[in-house]
Amino acid sequence: MDAGRKRHQMFAKRVCGVLILTVLLSLIPSVSSTETTSAFQEGVEYVKLRLYPQAVATFKSILSRHPTNVDALFQLANVYKLQDELELAIETFNQIFTIVAEIKNVPPSTTERIHGLTHLALAEIYCKQSQLDIAEQHAKEAVERSPADADTHYRLGYIYTHQAKFDAALAAFKRTLARNPDFPEVYEWLGLIALMRNEPQQAVAYYQTAIKKKPYVQSAYYNLAKAYRLLGDMPAAAEQLKYFHQMKAYYDRTYAIESALAEEPLNTTLRLELADIHLAHKHISAAVATYQALIRLHPHLTVGYDKLGRLYMNLNLSERAIPFFQKVLELNPNAVEAHVRLGWLYTQSKAFDKAESHLQTAIKQMPELSLAYHGLGEIYTQQGHIQKAIDVYQQLTKIEPNDDEARKALHTLERLKRSSQTTR
Repeated sequence: MDAGRKRHQMFAKRVCGVLILTVLLSLIPSVSSTETTSAFQEGVEYVKLRLYPQAVATFKSILSRHPTNVDALFQLANVYKLQDELELAIETFNQIFTIVAEIKNVPPSTTERIHGLTHLALAEIYCKQSQLDIAEQHAKEAVERSPADADTHYRLGYIYTHQAKFDAALAAFKRTLARNPDFPEVYEWLGLIALMRNEPQQAVAYYQTAIKKKPYVQSAYYNLAKAYRLLGDMPAAAEQLKYFHQMKAYYDRTYAIESALAEEPLNTTLRLELADIHLAHKHISAAVATYQALIRLHPHLTVGYDKLGRLYMNLNLSERAIPFFQKVLELNPNAVEAHVRLGWLYTQSKAFDKAESHLQTAIKQMPELSLAYHGLGEIYTQQGHIQKAIDVYQQLTKIEPNDDEARKALHTLERLKRSSQTTR
């Protein structure tokens, strides 16, 4: 199998994993015990971290105690699918139909939801196996059982596109967007259909929308370049090809690291490198997810909390950043930089007492830390404590005689003090 096909399969796993992990059926009352719920959540976390053997063991353990737990059975089948154990996934998904038929007093609406999601999952599997006729039947069942679910209509449109049934595909995608207008993959397929129908101007509009909604899919740039070439706009085509190569390099690098993490899921260095690459491409949600995975895998290491706190801080999301730096200090009370950052964050939110406390602690730990003095001087200035601010900046100029910013602040404060004394 060539590298391109492997990358395509990796992408398919990513997409399917995200789809399935958003599904919590919550179907069978008998499995609502705290112990089972905790184990189920642990299994889902394993799936998110791609720790598939642990996920399988967890869901099987739940099923050994609660054989009719459809949630656990559904997630177990999903893990098999993610591991490319497709026949085993099909067998497990089909067990759901049998179990639901045997359970008494399940509301019809719940039964329909179970059937709809299970048929949707089976449609995805048969698509991966290129058994499109079987996939089509399952997708139709999914649409019939869960007509309000955009994913069911999308899957049917996807299948119709691959069967070259373009009118049917367009109708299915129209229904998808009626339920979820922000479905980027739909616009990609609409663009492809437009290209295949020699409608390049329409294709341009669709691909531009797809890229706007999801800018990290390399194929959209390539096909947009193709549409521009068909229109004779070679500069625009060249520009999109440039973006394509950038996205391809980004995707190839992240794929390589994720492949390595599949073998070494606890490798902190690799996970930090992956987050750095996401940040370099401004893929913020992917970076956040990477840091969150690092925290789940290494809850006693400060680096994950620190990195996530800095990220939220750079995004001006102070309320989100503060708990992560607090966690850093919980794990390492001597983390001076976390004190300084919390000092700055609390100053921004006008929580001056907390800000002062953190900055004073930082100064005790590092008496010549000029940044902490700057922060403390700013706090006192904002509070109108002019003499306290002067004292801080005087101390700072002794520590850093060449700190022009401190000298300027000191000069301004002394002038303000004299002015206030003159007016008395």
